[in-house]
Amino acid sequence: MNTPVNQDNVARVIVLVRGMMENGKGFYWCYVAVKPSLYEQFKAVTGNKYNIQNFVADGYGEVIVSGSGRDAPKEVTEKVAEMFGVAVGSLFTDSNPLGTISKKLLEEGASGS
Repeated sequence: MNTPVNQDNVARVIVLVRGMMENGKGFYWCYVAVKPSLYEQFKAVTGNKYNIQNFVADGYGEVIVSGSGRDAPKEVTEKVAEMFGVAVGSLFTDSNPLGTISKKLLEEGASGS
């Protein structure tokens, strides 16, 4: 009997979050790995002045890397893409990451992996 795979146990949605530092003196960027089951909820809260310092405690997933400034350095973005085995361009193009995860899980299940 095949047991359905829990997406949260095998996948993450990689998101680049940008915002203003708490003290209001500068910007930050942060790559986070969001649990698929919480992705839509995370999108909703980040659109409403969410404090990214609560990300792990709120159970959304893991912080990959963060820094100060408006944008992540190119080398950091390249390293994040390498860590997850994807092309840099694909980090920002998938408008349906949950569908992509489901499709990949089905493909993996069909191949017996």
